[in-house]
Amino acid sequence: MTTFEKLLENYWFVKELNPDNYNMVKQDLTTETQDFIKNKLGYKLIVNPYLIKLEKIPGKPQSFMGIQSFDTKLEYIFLCLILIYLEERTKGEQFILSGLIDYIQNIILEINLEDIKIDFTIYSQRKSMVKVLKFIKEIGFIKIYDGDENKFAENIENDVLYEVTGISKYFMRNFATNIADCESFNDIFENEQLGLEQDKGKERKQRVYRRLFTENVVYKENQEDQDYNYIRNYRNAINQDVDKMLQSTLEVHKNGAYILLVDDKSFKNVFPANNGISDVTLFINTLISEKVKTGELKPQINDLIYISKIAFGKVVREAKNRYSKGFSKEYREMQEEKLQDEIVKYMKQFDMIRESKETEEYIIMPICFKIIGKYPKDFENKN
Repeated sequence: MTTFEKLLENYWFVKELNPDNYNMVKQDLTTETQDFIKNKLGYKLIVNPYLIKLEKIPGKPQSFMGIQSFDTKLEYIFLCLILIYLEERTKGEQFILSGLIDYIQNIILEINLEDIKIDFTIYSQRKSMVKVLKFIKEIGFIKIYDGDENKFAENIENDVLYEVTGISKYFMRNFATNIADCESFNDIFENEQLGLEQDKGKERKQRVYRRLFTENVVYKENQEDQDYNYIRNYRNAINQDVDKMLQSTLEVHKNGAYILLVDDKSFKNVFPANNGISDVTLFINTLISEKVKTGELKPQINDLIYISKIAFGKVVREAKNRYSKGFSKEYREMQEEKLQDEIVKYMKQFDMIRESKETEEYIIMPICFKIIGKYPKDFENKN
């Protein structure tokens, strides 16, 4: 994996957590890589004695761009409150979990958020808190000095002693303006665009590069879609950069563009992947592609397919009946309703399926026709 790929794949490299990785990335950081990050992506690269961090800002925010281990809004609230708590503490300072819990409960009362009800006597909230504590421990904010946070989930009386590393102050980026003046997420995102080059040509270029390198696919939303048109017009130059930085290729189709990784690339969160749900999804895509060819499913404008949730459930059932002999045991034996939920959740993560707010239907995206799966002939012959 190249240095750029490591920067793209990881949130940061903390010297205290893994000095070998930190030193390797710092040593291998070339001028060419730094120029690409600055000029093509418009990103800030932080290199200091404590950590190396590429501040990855999306060109267009997507629902899958959150913390992968988080499932609820409450977990993000806990994270923000913990960041405030740690801001007031110095490196090496110790604190106990019960003290942090008291702080969170008090600050919630002070700011009086009517729609947020925090009650740590509720098991699900303690479980969410433990999930956040594990995340900040893994990323390097804190170290456990004594105890086990898992026991807190079981009983609120169980305590843990932590030590502050001082790294948390680098987690949040410096915003271009005071976000206290923002009234919505859109205000924050519009202010973030101030971080892009003010030259309109460079602004579009950096936004497009950010989208290609952080999104699974950049769709053509309409005929005037500036981002897609930029990709189409400059595909050769962009492909050269993709080849240089990722040793991969840019695929441009009539309704979307994406980076196709070579087989030996191993990233954490890509499709297809070497796991059970990815295999199942490939065969869902195969079946969708077949139904398009036979006319059973009819793409509309921009090759979008609108399908009722009941009809999509039938696609899942048919795929399971036809292809499950090669599924992992978990998905082969899974109940159809749960299997459908798992598939939809996974496909949403890679922008292969969306939900229509107007009709409550699923919208199957064009990428599904491009990435399909089939069993090797020797497997088919054996079965």
